[in-house]
Amino acid sequence: MRLDLRFTPRPPFSLWCEAVVGFVYKDSFMTEEDMAGVDKKTAAYLRSLNRRGFFGANQGETLLLPGEDRLKADKVILKGLGPKEEITLESFLQRATEAAMALRCLSVCNFVVRIPMLFGLNQYREQQIKKTVESMIPPFLAGERIEEEPVITAVFSVERAVLEDIAEVESSLKEYFTDVVPFSLVTEASSKAEEI
Repeated sequence: MRLDLRFTPRPPFSLWCEAVVGFVYKDSFMTEEDMAGVDKKTAAYLRSLNRRGFFGANQGETLLLPGEDRLKADKVILKGLGPKEEITLESFLQRATEAAMALRCLSVCNFVVRIPMLFGLNQYREQQIKKTVESMIPPFLAGERIEEEPVITAVFSVERAVLEDIAEVESSLKEYFTDVVPFSLVTEASSKAEEI
């Protein structure tokens, strides 16, 4: 098995994969349409579910949806983070670990995770991205696997602002995964032209 680890500024709904993971806090459906990295139709559907009390984004709550025609992914996993003011880095990382275990149970080999900026740009750049990857990949890789398994592709969708200076995170992750699994790490270039 080999791990193909990638960082991109593109939203998860625009990438082909087996599953998309999004993190949402309580009432984020009403205020931040792109929080979970899903498209506008899916965001509207989530607002409808939220209004009906079906998915409130409570801490630890999980919602599994089919990708249908709206997304390029087959499945969407949303993890609730609870009220925004109660989210800590530790509680977020616990939800990330739970999402990784859900992905493992679904037997996917390629997935995209949207890492929301919850604690400001500096902490996002210095801690949240690196620790999210470290909290998700080992639990995802744990357990019995078929020996001839293909490449595992894990794409992390991050804020465009951090891609310019993500080298320190890359270096730290290379060191972290060196003895864990054979891997490659690619960071997609941040194209300013896309913002026009």
